Amino acid sequence: MTNSEVSTDLPDKPTSDNEQPDKATSDKEQLGKPPSDRDLRNPTSRLRARLQLIGGALASIAAIGAIAGGLVGYWTVWKTLRTDVFPDKQQTQREATARPDVAPRLSLVVLPFANLNNDPEQDYFADSITTDLTTDLAQMPGAFVIGRGTAFTFKNKQIDFKTLGKELGIRWAVQGAVRRNGDQIRVNVSLTDAASGRDIWSDRFDGDRTNLAALQDQITGRLARSLNIELMQAESRRSEKDQSRNPDAMDFTMRGWAKFYEPRSKTEIAQAKDLFDRALHLDPDNVDAMIAKAWCLAIAAGFRWSTSMAEDKEIATDLIDRALAKSSSNALAYVVKGDTLRVFGRPEEALPEYDAALEINPNFPIAYAQKGLALILSGRAREAFSPLQLALRLSPKDPIAVSWYYNLCHAHLHLQEYEEATKDCRRVININNAFWYAYVDLVSAYGASGQLEPARQSLTELNKIRPDFTIQWFREFGYGYSSNPQFRREFDEILDGLRKGGVREQ
Repeated sequence: MTNSEVSTDLPDKPTSDNEQPDKATSDKEQLGKPPSDRDLRNPTSRLRARLQLIGGALASIAAIGAIAGGLVGYWTVWKTLRTDVFPDKQQTQREATARPDVAPRLSLVVLPFANLNNDPEQDYFADSITTDLTTDLAQMPGAFVIGRGTAFTFKNKQIDFKTLGKELGIRWAVQGAVRRNGDQIRVNVSLTDAASGRDIWSDRFDGDRTNLAALQDQITGRLARSLNIELMQAESRRSEKDQSRNPDAMDFTMRGWAKFYEPRSKTEIAQAKDLFDRALHLDPDNVDAMIAKAWCLAIAAGFRWSTSMAEDKEIATDLIDRALAKSSSNALAYVVKGDTLRVFGRPEEALPEYDAALEINPNFPIAYAQKGLALILSGRAREAFSPLQLALRLSPKDPIAVSWYYNLCHAHLHLQEYEEATKDCRRVININNAFWYAYVDLVSAYGASGQLEPARQSLTELNKIRPDFTIQWFREFGYGYSSNPQFRREFDEILDGLRKGGVREQ
């Protein structure tokens, strides 16, 4: 990763950013009659569905236990089901944050699928399969799935699975290849035991690209069954009415996501937005394109690339509200809704949106990371550490992990924990020494703690990157993101540290 590839989510005139969100789907679990969108958001309905599943599982287990020889065997199987298939959600997160020595049973990474077509322009198609499968598998009960950003750092590389398993703290690796011939697609998938490096399951799937969502759901379902868990039949990634009927619109949408995932810059975001516009021109009801265009507009506003903040806010809000009306169980839609609220100065209202995303997909690194940032902007910096650390656990090699480390540093600075802040900001600079926000926080932390010489050195580095940096500019910049009184009191202390560190007023 070059120094120019990563920046934070907040700049006025940033160098760049490499945010690579995980593209979400609308997969939720169902048994028998498909649940409505209201049911999917209703805790009582979700509990009822889960109890129905457990009841069915218990009946099957009881029969097996009787054949095997009694209640001892039954109880052993039930303990496995209870702890491995339906673990307590908070307990799963606590164990994940701690990076346990023994990897969770359903811990895995989906490696980038190979493109077997000779045309490199078709890479985006294989990448899309990988991204959607990652999101599908992340919604399995009890699953711990490494984020897309980290997984794609292994693209086109030789893999030592034993090393991979230890490095990421996982048991399984999913890999595959895609061959496309016109509208016909063949996908080969295998499941590898990371500890032994042996493939324990493989299969081949043929399908029509005009029904891509159904093909991906088939892959997800077969893989889940091969892991020998009880899994409610997945709802279609997009409902029948939301699914694009125009292959060209689908093609533009996938190309837009491929552009979106490139190193972040004003040009790349504008080009991605244009591709999503073209998809929506052909298919105005394409939910993925609605979500993606709204996100492009929110990012442009956050970076101050927007030429009309008021107009972009109105368009982005309309798009994401329409998308949620059509697909109310889409985790990414809630993240984008949260980002739209956050970048326009309403971080408290963004928090429930990130929580809604995590209710749908508890393995969504970007949702945890953005929630952590929104907590800081809401005057709740102490609470930001847990979601930020979970984001880093889920996707430790994510190309934008540098911004998550920075937000850890920034949370410490808001709490006047200067030693911890300087440690985390030094880590950020070691990853990317062009990440100028880290120098800002270092100057403030050193200035506030009376370490004037390292403050002066940090200010020298900051001025090389941002010679226009002043107290007045940074105050207007920070205040534009939140009117929360606690946040502003803490931010004023940061400004005072900058003054003590030698930053000019204007």
